[in-house]
Parts: sequence; C-alpha cells; structure tokens
Amino acid sequence: MITVQDYLRQHGAGHEDELTDDMRLEAQVVVNAANAILDGFGEPRALRSGWRPKSVNDRTPNAARSSKHIVCKAVDIADDDGRLKQFVFQTDEDGGYPVLERYKVWAEYGSATPTWLHIQIVPPGSGRRVFFPNSAWAARAAAEGVA
Repeated sequence: MITVQDYLRQHGAGHEDELTDDMRLEAQVVVNAANAILDGFGEPRALRSGWRPKSVNDRTPNAARSSKHIVCKAVDIADDDGRLKQFVFQTDEDGGYPVLERYKVWAEYGSATPTWLHIQIVPPGSGRRVFFPNSAWAARAAAEGVA
C-alpha cells in the first residue's frame, strides 16, 4: 500500500514549505486512486515517484516542466514486468478503458513509461484517457505506428 506520508516525503523532504493544504488534499486523492487500482489488480507495487516539488522536478531527467507531480495530482507506480499496465490498459468493445474510467484517472501510454505506470487525477490537455506526456512523444509514437 502506498501511504500519503511516503508520497509526500519521497522527494519532498526539506521542501515542506512548498506544500500547501490543497496539495495535501490532492495527495490523498491520488494515493487513494492508486491504492484502489492496486487492490483491483490484486498485487502490491511500490511507489516509484510521488510529489516532486518544482525545484526537484526541474532537476529530474525527462520530467515535464508542468508535471502533475508538482501539484500532487500524479503518481508513478512501479511496474517492471508490465503486468499492471496490462491490467489498467484493458479496453472494452467501444475502445474505452474501463479500469481507468472506474477509478477516474488518466494514464500515460506504457511506451513512455517503460518500468512504471503514471496515473493522474486530472485529464491531460488532450482530454484522452490514455495520453503521451508531450507532443514529441506523440510524434515519435505516430512515426513508429504505436498510436
């Protein structure tokens, strides 16, 4: 189980002054969603990345400058074997993502997150339930025929 304390402390130790009350509330929502998904999946997984204060995010390789991790609206869950992503990215006959829809989260495509699952509690700019982290990833995936 992922705890809010672990989510906030993992990268945030020494940056507590950057954490607002609203962010603490968002952290609880995103951790609850992650744990609900893990309960449905039926296996524990570790926290890969929780809250990242802006100063930490700016030094994180390949992190989006406007990452939802900065405002406690995203979490990365360890998925070295890819089975969690297989569970989450199941589609229904209409092409929807029932697991993501059930838990009211959005996720980055697995090709962009090779050893973790990124979920967030707010939709991306595209509004798509499964999305690429930025336009460069989307263009690369289109060129490779991934999406």
